[in-house]
Amino acid sequence: MIQVEQNIPSEYSKLYSDYVASLASKLSNVMWVVLDRGHKIMQIEKEKHQAMVEQLLSSGDVQRVRVAEEVMRRSVGNWEAR
Repeated sequence: MIQVEQNIPSEYSKLYSDYVASLASKLSNVMWVVLDRGHKIMQIEKEKHQAMVEQLLSSGDVQRVRVAEEVMRRSVGNWEAR
């Protein structure tokens, strides 16, 4: 079982755990894709990818949390545009 960071909102703990597990099987660099939120696509190290997701999730800002949700869902392969 993957330890969920303490600052991750509880409603995202399962998705976050799935996301972290999916990172383990990826190469050292991962794509950052947030098309529906107006962010650019870039390739970054997976440790930075995870740190950015954690920062967004723990920000308390609704828009930032939604960006983190999109990133995690795209990373685990279950993003559906709304």
